[in-house]
Amino acid sequence: MTRALAAAAALTLAVVTTLIVQAGGDPASALRHVYLLPVVALALAFGGLGGALSAGATLVLYASVVLPAIERSGLTPETIEGLVTFALVAGVGALGGTLTTRARRQRARYETILAVQRALAGVTLLEAALRSVRAVLIDRLGAADVGLVVRDGEREVAAAAERVVAGSVADRVLTGGAAVFVPDTGDGSRPRRVFATPLVVAGQPIGVLAVERVGELGGEERAAVEALGAHVAVALENARLTSRARRFADELERQVANATRHLEELDRAKSVFVAVASHELRTPLTALQGFSEILAARSLAPEEVRRMAGIMGAEAARLGRIVSDLLDLSRLERGLAPTLHRTPVAVEAALAATANLFRRGAVDTLVVDCASALPPVDADPDALERILANLVSNAVKYSPPDSEVRLCARRAGAMVEIEVLDRGAGIPDEARERIFEPYYRAPDVGTVRGTGLGLAVVKALVDAHGGTIRVESAVGAGTRVTFSLPAVS
Repeated sequence: MTRALAAAAALTLAVVTTLIVQAGGDPASALRHVYLLPVVALALAFGGLGGALSAGATLVLYASVVLPAIERSGLTPETIEGLVTFALVAGVGALGGTLTTRARRQRARYETILAVQRALAGVTLLEAALRSVRAVLIDRLGAADVGLVVRDGEREVAAAAERVVAGSVADRVLTGGAAVFVPDTGDGSRPRRVFATPLVVAGQPIGVLAVERVGELGGEERAAVEALGAHVAVALENARLTSRARRFADELERQVANATRHLEELDRAKSVFVAVASHELRTPLTALQGFSEILAARSLAPEEVRRMAGIMGAEAARLGRIVSDLLDLSRLERGLAPTLHRTPVAVEAALAATANLFRRGAVDTLVVDCASALPPVDADPDALERILANLVSNAVKYSPPDSEVRLCARRAGAMVEIEVLDRGAGIPDEARERIFEPYYRAPDVGTVRGTGLGLAVVKALVDAHGGTIRVESAVGAGTRVTFSLPAVS
């Protein structure tokens, strides 16, 4: 197509020149205007180069008519018209070619922008968007390589590289905010030129576009790359915001799923708790009712009365602990901290009292081990008693019969650390993370009774004192629960 057009233009120029010469060689011949047709056609078809070559060929051919006329007659109106035609043909060729070249470059730029938009359609991840845009720009710009870097919050996402190297062209543009041109990177026999321009959105640089080309990368092309960078910046900013929105949506969906699952587990746990709590409350009430009826209906020996009274007292204390746990949990769920009446409390005496409460039979399986010169703690006596009672109760319940349970205390800076150590079955790793949640009971607890409230209340009471609590456990090796309370200075 282009060869045929060039041949037709050359033929037209030759025919017009021949006709003018045969008509007497008049420089003012009306046929001279036909010269504009091939010049305009070649300028539109081939741009600046086509316009210049066609205009030059026309001037050479038309000169064979105009110059002899000037030699014969001098500057006559006819020869002046011929000179004006010279200027007109040269101007039309140059201007037409220049405008065509600019229009083509503008069209190529818009097509590149459209290709970038198409490449980003449906892409949700910023990394994938950068790879797609890079591939499009390498193809459209005829570049040896294209680099893209976009800031996304605190991180920098780069295409064709894992990160931005300190001191590199991209780093200089990101730091300085201005375009950088490298005439030759020195990586080959032919010059490899690099032009990097900042990607700016709303006056703020969001990244870098770097184009590397073997050979020329003139000022006009650099200006075109800089203008293209402004459009690419907007497209990548939209992709970045879309990617961020997708991440937020995924994170929100994950959090909602986790919260829903947690609420479902909590609802199931509450249902189980109602059944367990009913049983836990009924057991001591049944014992109290039965023994009270026996005491009221029979005359028993003093030793038997004391034995029954001891059982009733223990069941009443157990009932009181369950009710206290329920009341504390109700306050916690309403966002209220436990009420404390703090006073100096002797730790060793508190541990000994708890040990005596849970000792059963002749074998002493509860051992109290306190460091010497241990200061009192600044605590609520009733709260400390409930903390210890819950922890020791768990240690006794989940330990084999007659196995040792140790209660230890030591000074730790401004705090006093208290440990309850047992040799029971231990707690699985997946359960240890949740043992302080209300209503939660570790799986595979067998027939061991419990409401799942004790450790949640213990943690709330320790936190209210400004202390900490942690659990160390291994399946089959026992459990160590350590909590700290502030010492009285």
